[in-house]
Amino acid sequence: MAANFNVITFTKRIIDLSWLLKVLQGRGYDANINQIESIGNWEFNDLINHPQDVEIAEVLELLEKGRILLIFGEIQSFKFVVMLSKTDTIYETRVSLDTKYIEYLDSDTLNDVTRPIYDEISNVLLSSEMVNKLLVSALGVEVVVDYDEDFNKMNFDSHNVVRWVFGTQEGAGKRDLMGYTRVAAGVWDRNIQV
Repeated sequence: MAANFNVITFTKRIIDLSWLLKVLQGRGYDANINQIESIGNWEFNDLINHPQDVEIAEVLELLEKGRILLIFGEIQSFKFVVMLSKTDTIYETRVSLDTKYIEYLDSDTLNDVTRPIYDEISNVLLSSEMVNKLLVSALGVEVVVDYDEDFNKMNFDSHNVVRWVFGTQEGAGKRDLMGYTRVAAGVWDRNIQV
């Protein structure tokens, strides 16, 4: 089994999935949703399968009722899953892309091949449609992160984060993320250990 490239995003409002699909298609990526499920909790109790052609707004209503959404699909025939959940007033969107057939993405460092991918994702996160909703996003391979209002604690407790991306309000403040260097407004990359 291959590793997963992750983009884990915490926002103040739900990400508009229709907009996100249009962004992918506008950049030349063929993105398809193959299956939509919802579960009652992270033990996968009360699993419900939803029709693929269900309105996204209808599915997102389930999120507001406390259900966790799982959206399975493909981008250019590469498998992905999007997991959506809400805790209190924070929305969490976890995108996982299987690296089985895109091995260059299975890397815990930024290099000439991976940096453009991270940059493109960061540009979407910092776009006018997203930046005001965005609290923070963690990018990397097999990322482990839980939201905390104390970003230094969040950073300390996280694993495998190659890049942090902060929204307008959170990215504007002075910050010293141990082990990371600010490379652009709201963007922090992991320091390379020699």
